[in-house]
Amino acid sequence: MNKESNSKSRLTKNVIFLGLVSMFTDLSSQMIYPLIPEFLSSMGATKTIIGLIEGIAESTASVLRAVFGRLSDKIKKRKLFIYLGYGLSALSKPFLFFAHTWITVLGVRFSDRIGKAARTPARDALISTSIDPSIKGKAFGFHRAMDRVGAIGGPLLALLVLSVTNRNLRLVFLFSVVPGLIALIFIKFTKEVNIQDTETGNVQVKKGLKSPGFIWFFISVIIFQLGNSSNSFLILKARETGIDVKMIPVIWIVYNIFCTISSPIFGTLSDKVGRRYVIYISFIYYSLIYLLFAFAGSPVYVWFLFAAYGVYYGLSEGVYRAYIADIVEPENRATAYGIFNTGVGLALFPASMIMGFVWDIYGSRAAFILSALFSILAFIIFSIVNMVFRYKGKY
Repeated sequence: MNKESNSKSRLTKNVIFLGLVSMFTDLSSQMIYPLIPEFLSSMGATKTIIGLIEGIAESTASVLRAVFGRLSDKIKKRKLFIYLGYGLSALSKPFLFFAHTWITVLGVRFSDRIGKAARTPARDALISTSIDPSIKGKAFGFHRAMDRVGAIGGPLLALLVLSVTNRNLRLVFLFSVVPGLIALIFIKFTKEVNIQDTETGNVQVKKGLKSPGFIWFFISVIIFQLGNSSNSFLILKARETGIDVKMIPVIWIVYNIFCTISSPIFGTLSDKVGRRYVIYISFIYYSLIYLLFAFAGSPVYVWFLFAAYGVYYGLSEGVYRAYIADIVEPENRATAYGIFNTGVGLALFPASMIMGFVWDIYGSRAAFILSALFSILAFIIFSIVNMVFRYKGKY
């Protein structure tokens, strides 16, 4: 019995290798992403053009995730879209080395984001069906942690290349292809899972895409996202309190370290105490952190808050993915992840617009308080819906 229990609690090869794929891909991406604004500025691109490039890239990725997720479910293939997505991202980055106009940069960012849209729903669906249902939270927590390890290492690798190449941005872009190609090698060691053979007994709501459970969770998270604007505003808050611009990369590394540590901890916790309870905590915790950001006036407090904000990532990202796997059957899971990520991505635009507008008119304190209120509203909706479902015996 103990041996059987131990085997069920272990992460499978699919989860481990997909974690390595994400880690090396993020190493590649985060080597270049922080440098693109500076690279574009050196070409003479205006702030409007830089914003246009990022807007087109991110909105494209958001919209197409639902499309690729549905395709993955229809043809019942995961690895095809995983290869396509990671391959497109890896092979597009070296073209930045040859870029001399912002149009080329737009093309690279566009291709990279299409790759992300293609791979994410299929990858998350494969993870959800590659492990025992009792450790979905642990599996997604591990994967999110590996992703953040790449986010920490990428800027450090870029700094190393810049220091030995006399600050040559183009060589950073060229070298970024190496971890991207390594990521593709690890995909080879993953195995397709026959959806028909996966356990469905632990799925709480059949026909999850049409069920009130999935719909109301989606609505709750979208409302929350309206208060979850771009992390650039956190950096602006850090600067407002007096943190030197040279320390911004360091404070961002601190944030990512706490993301990495907290993701597997809270993912595993959600397996033991129930996903919904961790989601409740995530909404309340986020509102508390943003209220503290609202009243923060000292750099010391902001350092603490960036670390605390990293803990929020562990409470949410992997747990949300595991919860969707709880309420949506395997054959529709990639579609569910695609729809969910499309909604979250599209909500980022109005969220950032609201945050910026309120900040300009009323100041940062009012902007952060409003964001906290959106999170509290999401908590109220999610709590009421779940109480109704439990009263009706749906859970």
